[in-house]
Amino acid sequence: MNATILEPPNEDGLAPGTIRAESSETVERNANRRLVSNRAARADFEDQDAGLARLGKDFQNANCMLIAEVKVILESIKNSRMAGQQGRPAPNEILDKTLDYCNRFSQFTNPHTVKNVRSSVDRDKYHLFEIALMANLGIETVDEAKSLIPSLNRDILDDNTIHGTLNDLQNLKKYQASG
Repeated sequence: MNATILEPPNEDGLAPGTIRAESSETVERNANRRLVSNRAARADFEDQDAGLARLGKDFQNANCMLIAEVKVILESIKNSRMAGQQGRPAPNEILDKTLDYCNRFSQFTNPHTVKNVRSSVDRDKYHLFEIALMANLGIETVDEAKSLIPSLNRDILDDNTIHGTLNDLQNLKKYQASG
């Protein structure tokens, strides 16, 4: 005796494994929807150019932070958690790994120096992300700055201005080590 198991129809009322053909109108509508979204994405992508300091809509009003600033904030969060849990905070692997990263790559270790970094750079001449990049990367020469930050290659900024800014950042780094 052989038994045959019949599967119930799917939610469309079709037998299992049967595919309902879409009408040509539905296919055309879906294709047009994809074309419009692809065009919009392409236009947004084409509008982005780091060399011209155009980073796209997502970063238009973003405040770029120094790694040292992130470190100060994360240490404050960790300390407040320790105070709230009687000195034994619950382990947070992401927080710990991020703090390790900040400790390793931060150019500035003194919290007072971190505050002075922003005030020492002329904000009228630089975009916020340029200041953050120069401070985070520890750039030493004008050529290095221009190759790593293409938007610095503009008429408003001459090599002497960039050199002065880099010297200010290097002096802050040296000052914190001795202070």
